[in-house]
Amino acid sequence: MNQNLFINEFESENFDFDGINWWPFIKVQVSYQLHLLSTNNSRLSLDDRELDEAEKKIGFRDKLYFYSQLLKTNKRTKNLILTDNGHNILSSELKTNNPFTTPFIDCFNKFNINYTVFDAKLESSLLGFDLKILKKVNSRRVKKKFKSSEVFRNKLLKLNTFLKSHYGEHFSLYNHLARSIIINQIEYLVFLAILKRCDVKKVLLYCYYNSSMMSFIRACNDLNICSIEYQHSQVTSKHFAYSNWSYPLNNSQNFFPTKIWVWQESDANYLAKQFEETKNIDFIVGGNMMLALSKEQKEKKENRNIKILVTLQGIGLPDYIVNILENRPSLMFYLRLHPRYPYDNELCQKLKNKYGSQVEIEEANSKPLYELMSQVDYHLTCFSGSALEAMHFDLTNIIYGEKGYSTYKDKIDKNEFLHIKNLRDFDNIVRNRKKTNFVTNKIDSQQIFKTTFS
Repeated sequence: MNQNLFINEFESENFDFDGINWWPFIKVQVSYQLHLLSTNNSRLSLDDRELDEAEKKIGFRDKLYFYSQLLKTNKRTKNLILTDNGHNILSSELKTNNPFTTPFIDCFNKFNINYTVFDAKLESSLLGFDLKILKKVNSRRVKKKFKSSEVFRNKLLKLNTFLKSHYGEHFSLYNHLARSIIINQIEYLVFLAILKRCDVKKVLLYCYYNSSMMSFIRACNDLNICSIEYQHSQVTSKHFAYSNWSYPLNNSQNFFPTKIWVWQESDANYLAKQFEETKNIDFIVGGNMMLALSKEQKEKKENRNIKILVTLQGIGLPDYIVNILENRPSLMFYLRLHPRYPYDNELCQKLKNKYGSQVEIEEANSKPLYELMSQVDYHLTCFSGSALEAMHFDLTNIIYGEKGYSTYKDKIDKNEFLHIKNLRDFDNIVRNRKKTNFVTNKIDSQQIFKTTFS
């Protein structure tokens, strides 16, 4: 799907509602739905239900409880970590952890630095404040404001008409966008009210374009609290949240974080260029925290078997990649599903039934990614950011597909990654056990962490 169509058409317009231009939020919401549509993985119910849902009245007790919340203060927490339990994985030790925030929590504990963890999806309170009553009261105000904002609603309808005419009549996003904007504004007002009464200095998060993360970032920016987004995957021109920000934005800088913690200098250089017309964002070249803290316990590789970790992305696999299992019975595929796009599960089961012991699913999805990388011979993917992580383990990456090539063109051209177009290319790598050589820059992530959060 060509995302540039709607971006070029609407990026110069101001989608003003309740004192802010919502274009950055709208752009990432629409782009994400186009991404899902392009991979036939859309999970959004694109219906035309009315937004006029009945509002519960605020009784006297609720009002009293609401105002009692506003009298509270919390001056204990200096560092706040925003997380999402939907990204948690189960380690081989049967412990649940989040690969993006758990490494930071380990460092906070190691250096005895004050912090609090908040899961916006899971928890009903934040720093001692009741989220339910704060959302309930603010919900009435925001919905009333939205209904009275005729100019803004008409702009959303105009956008929706454009989307349907260019991406298909079924691609109707008006109600989805309206609900998302209302929810984001409610959360923003709640987080703003709480942070005003606390002494938080820094907020660490990831996926800045997630709605709850964006509402928190907005509140932080209003109060001059430093928000730091942690890079959670590769950042390229193919990612809707990290590209196409070339048009100067008016009154919408608050959607973006104060700083971004990146894995390498090249990521900082790329992002600085992408956001230069949007916001002056600072960068912390701190490396991949999970890799920095992981223990490289590499297993002794058996000569007779070749193990390939395949990181799936919800788009299936080309036939020529699957067919190599027919030619080489000593080859093993470790098929790892994407945590947010588990749509390849049917493919995995089909391959397991056909190739038996040549296909490993359970271990590939229960072990931490870095344990798997320490025990396999190759990493195969299209455009997953796992390819960058594999380099830490001196693991040879095999990239397939046009999107894979465009994503990692520089590394492929430098022979740091291998690229395949057909079965012959793939078989040549496996038959000759072809490897790549590269040098990774060492970053003292723990020292940078200590400097940043102490």
